[in-house]
Order: sequence, then C-alpha cells, then structure tokens
Amino acid sequence: MSRLSGTVCASLVRRQLKSHRRRESNLSQRVKAAIPWILSLAIVGYVLLSLDLEQLQSDIMMADMGRLVGIVATFTLIVFVVDTATLAVLFRRLITPVSYKEVLAVKGVSYFFNAINYSAGSGAIALFLKKKRGVPFLQGVSALLWLNFVDVLVLLAMLAVGVGLSGELLPSEQREGLPYVMAIGMAVAAGALIYWQIGFDFFFLGRLRNWRIFQAFREARWSDYGHLMLYRGLFIGLYVLMNWLTLPCFDLHISFVALLVYTPLLTFIQIVPLSVSGLGAIQVAMAILYGHYLGGGPDIEARVYAFSFVIGPLTALIRIVLGYFFMTNVARDFIPEAKEIAAAAHEEDSNR
Repeated sequence: MSRLSGTVCASLVRRQLKSHRRRESNLSQRVKAAIPWILSLAIVGYVLLSLDLEQLQSDIMMADMGRLVGIVATFTLIVFVVDTATLAVLFRRLITPVSYKEVLAVKGVSYFFNAINYSAGSGAIALFLKKKRGVPFLQGVSALLWLNFVDVLVLLAMLAVGVGLSGELLPSEQREGLPYVMAIGMAVAAGALIYWQIGFDFFFLGRLRNWRIFQAFREARWSDYGHLMLYRGLFIGLYVLMNWLTLPCFDLHISFVALLVYTPLLTFIQIVPLSVSGLGAIQVAMAILYGHYLGGGPDIEARVYAFSFVIGPLTALIRIVLGYFFMTNVARDFIPEAKEIAAAAHEEDSNR
C-alpha cells in the first residue's frame, strides 16, 4: 500500500512540475512578445511628448488626404500583384508548380494574418503548401526564409547604389558610420553565398547544411538568386516610388535618388525585431533622414512626423481590407487557424 501511495505521490509531483514548467514557459513567451510592444509604445510616447501636438494635428489636417489614399491604395494593389508573382516564381523554382490564382488567394489571406503577426502570415503560406501540395511545413518556411535573405541582398545593393550616387544626403553621423555597417553586411552576405553556393564550411558551420530549415539555401542555384533578386528589386522599387509620390501630400519634396538611400535604411530598421514592425523607431529615423534633407527645423520635423504617423496605419488598413476580401470571398476553403500552424510546426519539429 505504501508503494502504491508513493507511486501516486510521485506521479502527482511530476504532473505539478510539468504544469509549473508550462506556466513558466507561457509566461516567458508572453514577456518576450510584450517587449517589442513596450519599446514601440515608449518611443512613440516620447516622440509625442516632445512634439507640438497642435502643429502635428494641423499638418495632418492640411495634408492632401484624398490624393494620399488614392496613391497608397493603387500601390498596395500593384505591390500585391508583384509580391504574388514573386511567390509563384519562388515556389515553382524551389518547391512545386503552383498556379498564380492559388498564390494570389493565399497571399491575400496572409495580408490579413500579417496585420496580427508577421510569423502567422508566413505560417499561413507554408500551411497552404502543406495542405494543397503535400509540401512539408518546414520546407515552405525554408523557402520564405531564403526569400528574406534575397531581400537583404537587394536592399544592400540598392543602398550601395544610393550611397554611391548621393551619400552626401545623409547626416554626418550616419555618413561616417554607414560604410562600416554596409561593409559588415556585405561581408556577411558574401560569406553566406560562399557557404551555400561554393560549399566552403567556415570550420564548424558545415553541419547547418543538414538542417531542414535551410533546405532552400542548399537547393537554390545562382540562377534562382538572379531571378528572385530581379523580382524583389521591382518589389522594393515600388515602395521607393510610392514614397516619392506620397511625400508631397504633406508638402515634403525629396528626390527619387535620395529615397534610394533612405528607403533601404528605413526598411532595415523596420525588419529589426526590437519593436513592432519598426513602430516608433521608423518615425524617429524618418525625422532624422528627411529632416536633414529638407534643412531641419520644428515645422519640417512636425510635417515628417505627421507623414510617418499616417502612412504606416493607412497602408496597414488597406492591406487588412484587401486581406479580408480574400478571407471572405476567395479563400473560404483555406483559412488556417493559429492552432493549425502551430500543430504543423510541432509535427515538423518532432520529425526532424
């Protein structure tokens, strides 16, 4: 009887320990998820406290909002079409044949999920490949991760061209430090290409080739890099053009060549996971870069902040509306839930 009691007690203790670890893990995940929001809200709060809010409101009211909404809506649709074409090329070259119509639907759904969480949007695309084509979940995630690397290559190339043409447009602090940052970024990118394409192991890194998450890096050829870089160059170039057309809505006139420098810098800030989609940090960076180009001053600073606080939410809202259209009218047979994405990821992790 005592042995039975001891076994029951031990089982209860183990259950309590597992439950406690799960609670600690959930708490840790919630804290990690909250940190970017805290940083974003802290930066935005600091900016708002340091600005003349009446001037900020006046600049927003004086902006040509009708033209702004029209330009952003038009470019959101164009970007959506080009982004879909890019994904279709990516899947056909590295994974499996898919139709443009299929990718159009899943990309539209991902726009809706991206508004909640970027990883959820990527997970929805990977789950589409798993459900419709039987592609392992991690293989789809690997292709999207490789596409992010291609984006970095394109941004570095665009930044190098922009700095070469008009590096003097940067504030002195950024102009002095940027070449070193670019050199480090290009060295890392070149090392990655040498590792994956030429096969040089860099001592102990050879084991990474066996990881399923890097399958796309192993299989991508030089021609794949060339094709996708052309598509992503067009994709990012559309954002440069959109900024060039929308800035005058706030009476901000910045040359296209200057935006070849500024847009890659702002994009890198946006993708650094220290805040929510760069919220707060992106506004401060715009004020520094655009303000320097336009000569500075409180009026210019307020106008730049007005633009930055409007353009981001407006673009996100239009993308949500577009994504909702696909959620309700096009992709009713494919609306993945968060638990489906998590289950697929867990299944792949357990099979590695």
